[in-house]
Amino acid sequence: MEVEMMKHWEGKKVVITRDDEYHSRLYGTIQHWDIEKNRLVLQPGSIHILLNDILHIKELKMLPQDLNSAAWELNSVGYLMKQPVQFDNAILFSSKVMIWKDDQLIEPFARLVRHNRERVILDDHRTFTKADHQFVVRSRRGC
Repeated sequence: MEVEMMKHWEGKKVVITRDDEYHSRLYGTIQHWDIEKNRLVLQPGSIHILLNDILHIKELKMLPQDLNSAAWELNSVGYLMKQPVQFDNAILFSSKVMIWKDDQLIEPFARLVRHNRERVILDDHRTFTKADHQFVVRSRRGC
């Protein structure tokens, strides 16, 4: 690999597929290339990967660890629901949920009864799409 080709990867979030028996994957941000030692350094953890062990590098918009922390995004009155388990819990515990479309509050105290990948159904049989609406489970914090 040419040095200039490798330099453009520095600071990028990536998944690196290793050329091993299992094609194992490492996720992180490329810190720098160590040309003298024929390796790159991946963060977090300063993981050193030999260039000969790399099968493929793919740039990512967000690392899995970033996705996990973004899953429970804090809202001023609760938590923005993004993951299926959050919708499941709102149904299980009959939580009050606010439904927003853009910056407009559509429903302040909704109760969910079902959901799937695309839609949420309320106890009054109204249906809202997950793609077009935001669902905030109401919670008391700081007590």
